[in-house]
Amino acid sequence: MRSRQAVARAVSIALGAAVAWPALAQQQPGTPDDVGLEEIVVTAQRREENLQNVPIAVTALITETLLRNDVRDLARVEVLTPGFSFGRSGSDARPAIRGVRTENVGVSGDPTIGFFVDDIYRSRASQANEPFVDVARVEVQRGPQGTLYGRNTFGGNVTVGSAAPINEFEAGFDLIYGDYERISGSGFVNLPVTDTFQLRFAALREEMDGFVQGIDSARDIFNRDTEYYRVAARFAPNEAFEAVLRYSLWKEGGTGGAAFGYRVGGAFVNPATGALDIQGSPVRLNIGVTELDGIPDVAGRDIGRPINPDPLFYPGDTVLEQDLEQKAASLNVSYDFGPVVVRSITGHVDYEVFRNADNDFTAAVRNVDAQEDKLTAISQEIQVASSGEGRLNWILGYFYFNEDIDYSIFSSCPSVARNTPGCAFAAGFPETTSNAFFGEASYWVVPDRFRLTAGIRDTTDEKDITRFAATTDARQRVNSLTPTGQVANFEFSETTWRVNGEYYLADHRMLYASVSTGFRSGGFNGGALTDPRLPAAFAPETVTAYEIGSKNRFMDDRVQLNLSVYRNEFEDLQVQNQFLIVTPTGVTTTSVILNAAEAHSQGIEAELTAVPVDNLNVALSATLMEAEFDRYPLAPAPARYTGFFDLSGNDIPYAPDYKFTAVVGYDIPLAGGGAVTPQATVLYSGAYQLTDFNTVLDEQGSFYKLDLRLGWRSAEGRYTAEAFVNNVTDEVTINRATFGSRGLNNSFDAPRMWGLRFGARF
Repeated sequence: MRSRQAVARAVSIALGAAVAWPALAQQQPGTPDDVGLEEIVVTAQRREENLQNVPIAVTALITETLLRNDVRDLARVEVLTPGFSFGRSGSDARPAIRGVRTENVGVSGDPTIGFFVDDIYRSRASQANEPFVDVARVEVQRGPQGTLYGRNTFGGNVTVGSAAPINEFEAGFDLIYGDYERISGSGFVNLPVTDTFQLRFAALREEMDGFVQGIDSARDIFNRDTEYYRVAARFAPNEAFEAVLRYSLWKEGGTGGAAFGYRVGGAFVNPATGALDIQGSPVRLNIGVTELDGIPDVAGRDIGRPINPDPLFYPGDTVLEQDLEQKAASLNVSYDFGPVVVRSITGHVDYEVFRNADNDFTAAVRNVDAQEDKLTAISQEIQVASSGEGRLNWILGYFYFNEDIDYSIFSSCPSVARNTPGCAFAAGFPETTSNAFFGEASYWVVPDRFRLTAGIRDTTDEKDITRFAATTDARQRVNSLTPTGQVANFEFSETTWRVNGEYYLADHRMLYASVSTGFRSGGFNGGALTDPRLPAAFAPETVTAYEIGSKNRFMDDRVQLNLSVYRNEFEDLQVQNQFLIVTPTGVTTTSVILNAAEAHSQGIEAELTAVPVDNLNVALSATLMEAEFDRYPLAPAPARYTGFFDLSGNDIPYAPDYKFTAVVGYDIPLAGGGAVTPQATVLYSGAYQLTDFNTVLDEQGSFYKLDLRLGWRSAEGRYTAEAFVNNVTDEVTINRATFGSRGLNNSFDAPRMWGLRFGARF
């Protein structure tokens, strides 16, 4: 583990390198003016700004970068972003930033990483898998964004900006054929109806076979059956007024990947007795099966059945099902009065998702669990901001959010679990209402050299839940809800703030320092309505973040070097535990959230983008990180184990000590125009744990992944073609592990895959 002194030395070396760099890298004589790096505009501070003028650690990925790296959704963003890791179980995304990971994905809590599409908040973890279609930019904002973005941006933000309608005709499409019978087609058309009114249409259709093999082809999982459509309309009668209306429809079918992992990774037993013991020896057995195999496993006892060693094998009998549909609408209206700009952002989302899981992970016909969530979310934000000119700039705003959820949980079912008789069934109707007021101001103490910024946000969240439970025919579940339900009400309030200073040593060379806070809202434990011994609610978790950074452009915009050094201090960290629940038809587990830990993460991140010589494009990033629990006493043992443990000093899951990425491409000009571009992308990651207990079974060892691509573009860039192989090294990594009733549940990332892409722009 690196000490604070080691990190401090790294800070000194990194900032010293940033300051000294110009003496080592001067522009060569005769360099053309148009070969430098492109300027990227971001909205990390809720206004359009050059990335290099924003005193926040932000990675921005533009359209071309996304296409060149086959980034179709959030999953592959980690290949290009320091301090960011991605996990997934079933339909739920589990991103992690700087030691903040997504663990609780149930309706009882909230995400830890904010996900926004065209400024509209997506409140469920599975919504963060929305595909990137005709996207102009993806921003990963690292560190809490508790002032301008607010609640549940505890670890950072991912913001997606779709391409807006423009006043000229353009169109394009991309076709992909690849491994596992992948067939994908996407395209867009922009229509300038008049000088003041434009329309833009975008669509995606994609199918792919599952890359995890089942006991037969019908049970292969992680296939794709995706549809996405979006229409956007822009009305701008003059330079002051603009209104953009968007509507999108996203459907995701297929098998999905099970709700919380698709296979068992093993268990821990006392080698002398064969009894379950979390501090015992690991065994690669499914310990929860009813039919044992008659073979003594440990100390002469038969305690389970062997596990297939292939990580890309799903052993269950259940035909898994994923059925997701999202309808989203937004209206963004702004009016520039001259001294101030008024902006209204309105969002409406209807979302529903069903997913099931084989809870015994065997070919036996029984023990199917499932969850179905339906929600309607509306949001309204009003901003009043200065024009951005002069020494003083400010923004004031109000944010309202309401989410109404109808969720159903089926457990211990004899088969698929949707409209199936004989399930244990529970339904809940949680509703969240959030109100927040915020403001931030920046002042140039020394014009164009030294600026101070301060902001504050006050948030109040109200959460209500009505819950019913019954054992009944699931098809008649509406009738089962006639008894009076159990009702619980909670309210959480928090004030977050940010103070920042930035100093420009020269044009394109900026130093900044900031202190900011963030919080993740509290929530309820639905299991407490069934078992009163479980805690009914958990409190918000908070973070205080310290950051020093530097942003630089050198060699006439040929080299860009951004550095950030940070320390996050977490209080009342929400941690997830699994407890056994006995139902009328069997035994299952329930997830319970506790406020049980104090923790910290600290590290250094560096991003280097360069065109050192004509046609050579290089993007490098490096992350060094320490993330561990400072105080985590009396952690209850996972389900099926007993006792309480002190996990103080353990690593925070999904937080590798180091991570390096490199993207290197070279454009080889062709005699008739155009170019051929070979490109290599490398991700090298240190080892990390996937549960708080830091066991040998939930550790992902250090690894590297290599992507190779060979692209061609025509003389004017109208046509492109590409052959690519993702994960050439065929490194299959764990991206989810959690304790369940059968042992440690696992889910794994994709293996090596190849593809061919053809694109055209008009």
